[in-house]
Amino acid sequence: MLTNLSVYSVGVRNHEVLMFRKLLFAFCVLVTLSVLSLIVAKIVIARAAKGKTYSDVSLVPHRRVGLVLGCPKRVFGGWSNPYFENRIAAAAELYHHRKIDYLVVSGDNHVQGYDEPTDMKNALVDKGVPSARIYLDYAGFRTLDSVVRVTEVFGQDKVTIISQEFHNQRAIFLADHHGIDAIGFNAPEVGLRYGLRTVGREQFAKVKAVLDVYLFHKQPHFLGQKMAVGYPPTFLDAQKASQLAEIMCRQLPNVGNYNEYRSVSDAKVDPGPKPTLADQVYDTPVMDDTYDALLSLGTYSMPCLVNRLMDARWMPDPRSEPLLGAPVVGDVAYMILFDKGVPDVLPGLAHKKPSDLRMDDYFLWPSVGDHRQRLQNAVRAWIGAQPDCCPVTPILLKSAPAQSRFRMSDAELARLRTQFFQLRPGMSPSEVLSIAGKPDAIDEDGDAPEHFRVNLLGFCSNNHNEHLAYIYFVERWTDEVPRRDPLHDRYLILYFSAAGKFTRMFSNVADIPPVFPQSASSWLQLMWGESIKN
Repeated sequence: MLTNLSVYSVGVRNHEVLMFRKLLFAFCVLVTLSVLSLIVAKIVIARAAKGKTYSDVSLVPHRRVGLVLGCPKRVFGGWSNPYFENRIAAAAELYHHRKIDYLVVSGDNHVQGYDEPTDMKNALVDKGVPSARIYLDYAGFRTLDSVVRVTEVFGQDKVTIISQEFHNQRAIFLADHHGIDAIGFNAPEVGLRYGLRTVGREQFAKVKAVLDVYLFHKQPHFLGQKMAVGYPPTFLDAQKASQLAEIMCRQLPNVGNYNEYRSVSDAKVDPGPKPTLADQVYDTPVMDDTYDALLSLGTYSMPCLVNRLMDARWMPDPRSEPLLGAPVVGDVAYMILFDKGVPDVLPGLAHKKPSDLRMDDYFLWPSVGDHRQRLQNAVRAWIGAQPDCCPVTPILLKSAPAQSRFRMSDAELARLRTQFFQLRPGMSPSEVLSIAGKPDAIDEDGDAPEHFRVNLLGFCSNNHNEHLAYIYFVERWTDEVPRRDPLHDRYLILYFSAAGKFTRMFSNVADIPPVFPQSASSWLQLMWGESIKN
C-alpha cells in the first residue's frame, strides 16, 4: 500500500514538473514572440517613416492641410498634458510659418463632456490660428481612424501629420498603407518623468498597427458625410485674366523675391505641359505678389512676358543671393517663363553646354547686340510649337468665399486714387500716412515674430534694405493678409527702406499705376537715405 502511494506521489510530482516545464516553455515562447513582434513592428514602422518626419519647421515642405492627432488636454489630477501643449504649439508654428493653410484636429468625442477636437481648436485659436482655418474631426477614436478619415471624409491625399515623433512614425505607416502621401512635423518630446507610460504603451501600439494593417485589415469605426476643407474654387474669366496679366507685366520691376535655388538644365522639349502651380493655387501664402500672379495666370500671362523679354530697363535685383550679374526686366521675365514651363533655350543660342554657363552669363549674353531679340524669337517659336504649354485654365483663384469681405465704393476709390497720385519716392512713412491714411496692415520687420501674420516683406527684403511695408485693400475676398490673392483681391503695398524712405509700390488696381525706382542711383539714394531731387 505504501509502495503504491509512493509511486502515485512520484507520478504526481513528475506530472507537475512536466506541466511546469510546458508552462515555462509556453511562457518563453510567448515572451520571445512578443519581443520579436516588438522588434519587427518597430523596424517596419521606422522604415515606412524614414525621411518623412521633420523637427525643424524651416525644412518642412508646404502642404495644404495639417492633421493634428488628438490627446487629452489634461491628465489625471487636472494637470496640463504636455503632449497636448506641445502638439498645439507645433501646429501653430507650422501655420504661422506658412507651411500649412488649414488644420484638421482629430480626436475622441464619444461621450458628452469629453471633447478633444474642441479643446484643440480653442487652444489653436488662442495661439493666433483663425477659427475658419480649423476643421474638427470628432471621430478620431484611434490613430487609424484619424488618418483614414482625413482622406475619406476630408478629401485630402497629401497631409502633414502633427504629433510627437514616435506617434508620427506610426501614423505615417498607416497613411502609407492607405495610399496617403503623409509627412510628419515632430512636436517636442516629453521627459520620461511624465511620458514613460506613454512611451511604453507606444511599443505595443506599433505592434497593433502592424497587425491591423496586415492581419485584421481594420477600418475606421465611422466615416460619414464628406466635408470639403476650404472654400470651393472660383474662376477668373479669360478677359479679366488677360487684363490682369497686363497689369502685372507692367510692374515686373517690382518683383522683389525670386528664389534662384534651381539648377540650369539642358533645354529639351517634353511632350505635354510641364507641371505648374495649379495644385498649389488654393490658399498658399504669397511669396511675391507680382511673381505669384504672373506664374498662376498660366497661358494668359505668356504673351506679355514674351514681349517683355526685350525690356532692358534697370530694376532692383530680386534674387535671394545676388552674387553674379545684374538682371534687367527682360531677364526676370525669362526667369518667370522658365518657371512656367518654357525650357532654357539660352545655352543653345550661346552654343554652350548648360554646365558651362555661369549665372551672370544669363544677364550678359542677352545684353550684347541682337541677342535679346534672338532670345525672344527662340522662346516665341518654342511656345508656338507647344500650344499645350503652361496652362492654368480656367484660372483657379485661391480660397475665396461667395462674397467679398470688403469693397470700396466708387467715391472711395476715386478719393484713394487722388491721394495715391500725390505719393513720391523718398517720402517718409509719416508723410505717406498723412496723405494715404491708416493702412489695413503693417509689416515692420521681416525677421520679427509678427511678420508671418502679415507677410508683406519677402525673404529678399534685407537685400533691398526694406524694413517696413503698408497694405491698403480696395477689394478683399480672402480672410488673411498673408494669404491675400493677387488674382482676386485688389490692393496696394508700399515699401520703405531702413533709412525711412518710400521706395516702391505694388498695385494690381487698374487705375493706380505701380511705383518703382527708375535707376540704380535713385534706388541707392532711397535705400541709404540720401536726399532726392524731385
